[in-house]
Amino acid sequence: MFRNDVYVTKYGEFSSSQISSAKLSLRKSIFFLLLYVDPETKSSYQDVDVEDAFHSLQLRLNGLNSILLEPPELVTVMSLIESAL
Repeated sequence: MFRNDVYVTKYGEFSSSQISSAKLSLRKSIFFLLLYVDPETKSSYQDVDVEDAFHSLQLRLNGLNSILLEPPELVTVMSLIESAL
């Protein structure tokens, strides 16, 4: 819940810029993994442990899910990430 441009959670308060930075970081991680699984670009990322990257992303999303009090939108995001592996 936002209050005075601050997101209030059970763990404290996060500024809108912190939330924006976290969303940007997650988007970059997701798009990177999309590049990795794309047959056209996959060969450029042979040194990446894709299972570890997916697992790390899932942990970050799970933590965000807890902090944001389990918003329904994250269910869709997490299920899409799981199905991509």
